Amino acid sequence: MTHQYSLLGLILICASCGQSSEKQPSLEQTRAAIEVRDNWKEELKPIEIFASDLGLGVSKVSVKIKTDGKTSIETFSGNAGNLKPSHSSLMVDTAVSATACWPAINSDTLVLTAPFSERLLGQETSRRVDTKVSLFLKFKSEMALLRLCFESDSRTDMLEKLTLKGENITTRAKYMPYVGNWIEKSGEGLPLGIAVDCILNNGRNHDIYLVPCEGASDIVLVAQVDGKEYTLKTKIPPLLGGSMTQLNLKVERNGQLNPKSSWVDNERKVNVDRVETVDTVKIGHYLRKDGLIVAKRDTASVAVVYQTNGKHGKAIAIEDLPGKFCFGRKNTTSGKIFETLDGKRREGIVNAASASDEEKLIFKPRMPYPEKTAFGYKFGATLTSKLLNQKGGKTEGSMLAEAERLRFGFIPSVAEMTDIFYQLQPYAKSDLSQYIEPLTGEYITCSESGETTFYGIAMEKGIITSTHSKQYAQLKLRLFYLF
Repeated sequence: MTHQYSLLGLILICASCGQSSEKQPSLEQTRAAIEVRDNWKEELKPIEIFASDLGLGVSKVSVKIKTDGKTSIETFSGNAGNLKPSHSSLMVDTAVSATACWPAINSDTLVLTAPFSERLLGQETSRRVDTKVSLFLKFKSEMALLRLCFESDSRTDMLEKLTLKGENITTRAKYMPYVGNWIEKSGEGLPLGIAVDCILNNGRNHDIYLVPCEGASDIVLVAQVDGKEYTLKTKIPPLLGGSMTQLNLKVERNGQLNPKSSWVDNERKVNVDRVETVDTVKIGHYLRKDGLIVAKRDTASVAVVYQTNGKHGKAIAIEDLPGKFCFGRKNTTSGKIFETLDGKRREGIVNAASASDEEKLIFKPRMPYPEKTAFGYKFGATLTSKLLNQKGGKTEGSMLAEAERLRFGFIPSVAEMTDIFYQLQPYAKSDLSQYIEPLTGEYITCSESGETTFYGIAMEKGIITSTHSKQYAQLKLRLFYLF
């Protein structure tokens, strides 16, 4: 190819020197130059890339191409692993070499500091040459992933911050994205902090991307929950590129993080598909089963926000749990019994204009009922936690067994269910009914009216009854959620 360039260049120079005293090229020389040029053009072909293991959420990569003695970085994009160059006119010779990276970057070396994010490297495994040059690239992650999953005995626990440090936990390094090399690592032993600020028992995975290391590492993990620090000291296996180490942890009341289980996947699947969450939460937004809030309902949506300060709040499940449930055993108790709903009545009909004074229950969400009354206690998550921590209450077919199984969500108090009844009435001028399935029939609550009884509410008429047997009464269940 180099000789062809030299010959073509010499002929074109000669042809351009119209005023030169040099001898003009002959017709045969000109024809030869054109033939060389045409042969050279025939060796250049369009390029396409077939990517394997690219991962969910990746549709654009940058590719470092060496062809015809030149090096350039080009952007390729597409779907289902078939990537096309952003410049359709891009041509390469058949000896082209290429490596790719994600995210797309126009640099050979990056200086990165924690917290880190995913980095992918694509290397050629094979090629096919016909009318195009088709390169087959296999992608893999050059990051190690530490995945943390939390649970606790309280449905109200708020996970505020995570801090990780360890002898092999790097917090600063240079990275060569088209080679996959990490160089000049530093900051080992320094704390790596991550702001979280979410309900702890919301089923969310907390992923920490780390610079790979070949040796096992002693780590110290601190989780700040409701202003209190809980600590885990343990050893984790080597953090290899493309691996995932998962720790399933329980926050204990003694101030410790206890590992319940763990496992390692040395060839984890890449998923960088990000859910489009909202910056400010509003009534009518949807809560997903992974604890994220989105503006539009999707397949992962489980509940609708009905109360919020813009960041945290409560949501009600879109639909009932299938079946009917009892409260628990006859002696199951949270230790908190509400003798009346409003300070006077134990039963009645909510805001019913036609009801007698003895039957009528006046309810408004912001009415200041005493906390010792059932209407004054709107903390179903707290009552659910207390009930779940009692031994023997989670019998088969009980509401507590369902709450234990699902982990995420709580059984509403009678005050919270009455609040929903209020919002579903025309006078409330609320749109809540547009977002959830209708509530028909009688629903269970976690508010106890006596040692062996609890409050239930018929949602069509707002009729509240206090004599349901904890052991025998079977009612519908609509879960609520904190976020």
